[in-house]
Amino acid sequence: MNLFDILNPNFFSPLTGVNKHRYADIIGLIWDRCSQNPLYSIEKSTLLDEVESYFIGLEQIGEGDILLDEEEISGEDKPEDTGSTTPRFWASHYLRRLKNTGWLEEKEGGYDDEARYAVNHRIIPIIQAFIDVISPKMVTYQGKLYKIYTLLSGIGTQANPYETVLKEVEEDMEDLNISLRQLASSIEDHMDQLTQGKTPVEILELFNAYEEKVVVGAYHRFKTSENLFYYRAELFEMLERCEDEYKERLELDYVQIMGVPVDEAGLQIRRLLYKLRDEIKEMGNIIRIIDESHVLYRSRAVQRAQFLLLSDGSIKSKISNILQYYAASMESKEEMLEYDEGLASQIFQIYIQGYFCPESLQKPVTRRKPTEIEEMEALEPIDEEVLKREQERLLKIDREALTEENVNQYANQFLQGHEAVEASSLTEGEDEQMIKLIGLYTYSQSRERTYDIEVKNRVIKKGRTRFTDFTIEKKR
Repeated sequence: MNLFDILNPNFFSPLTGVNKHRYADIIGLIWDRCSQNPLYSIEKSTLLDEVESYFIGLEQIGEGDILLDEEEISGEDKPEDTGSTTPRFWASHYLRRLKNTGWLEEKEGGYDDEARYAVNHRIIPIIQAFIDVISPKMVTYQGKLYKIYTLLSGIGTQANPYETVLKEVEEDMEDLNISLRQLASSIEDHMDQLTQGKTPVEILELFNAYEEKVVVGAYHRFKTSENLFYYRAELFEMLERCEDEYKERLELDYVQIMGVPVDEAGLQIRRLLYKLRDEIKEMGNIIRIIDESHVLYRSRAVQRAQFLLLSDGSIKSKISNILQYYAASMESKEEMLEYDEGLASQIFQIYIQGYFCPESLQKPVTRRKPTEIEEMEALEPIDEEVLKREQERLLKIDREALTEENVNQYANQFLQGHEAVEASSLTEGEDEQMIKLIGLYTYSQSRERTYDIEVKNRVIKKGRTRFTDFTIEKKR
């Protein structure tokens, strides 16, 4: 069966177009809201509001312009001017496209229930894989191996040895080896990230944190544990017991779980036991490769530091290069005593005897001689009227500043004896009204406030300003 026999053929198209970053953000937002729900679902209007808030946030940081793929909007849904569309339109459009490409499913609501959007249950492993790429989980290698050892040790006491032990051991062993392979393949990238663009001193200092940043502590404990090879030997012995002592019980449990004949169950159990033996052997091979990679990439990092030390342009590196040139050109010890008249002999005669650094060749700066201080012209007297107006202006600014005390006064002015008033009804008039509303919203969580606000699910636009409407009420 092919992947696209299950998934929509256009499943990945939202993540390959010009808006792939926005679609990735919205998919992450949907997963945050739905992942804890038993049905991976959320009310349609609630999700629409969440995505609309996302686009409002893009506008506020200057990223509200949206380009369109040719297939993204077609027919009557295509707007004439994408700059004139609202965040609500984009939220609806993005959710509709995610539904059409198989990311979301629309569930009809009951008599009193609203329709819901649900994450397609078939793609949940894909979303989990995306999350693991962005935020890799720390694997406790020793804990996994100890769990495998504990399960196999108690297989004789289990009523369902295949379902509760052997199947679990198979999955844990696969996970352990997958994690070790990922570590083995990522060591080079880790070392490059730690050393590229660093100075020689920084590279050498990084080795102090090497065990923490490259060879993670979990692997270090796993590798240096005295019981590691004891576990491996014991695991082989336990698998032998499964093939002899617990063979009939495993086959019977397999028949009950899988519904196959006894002969088929015996064959599958033997295959599983052989597979587990191979996994244990593979674990040893991966550990050997990891150790070899540590040595290889650490030595490369040291060589990189040595190269930087010899090519950083410092006096030390230049002298080192000259000495290397002499060492490469000499064929015998006697040549060390011969007078050198070659090109390199002129290097030490370029600068004068007092040369210390390039700055030492510069002429000293001539200090300026002190001069008499000139008298300052008398200032004209300030007009009393101008001074008074300026003082009144500053006092007015101070009186109308957005402080907690002033904001409480604004709330009383807006309410004027009413129990509640909507902010959208107060936007008419001067811009000072908008400034006061901003102050009310800013101090809405203050302990000293004498009012409460309740945010509404609608967006108000006044000129170039857009905000979510809210109701001002007396504090209860």
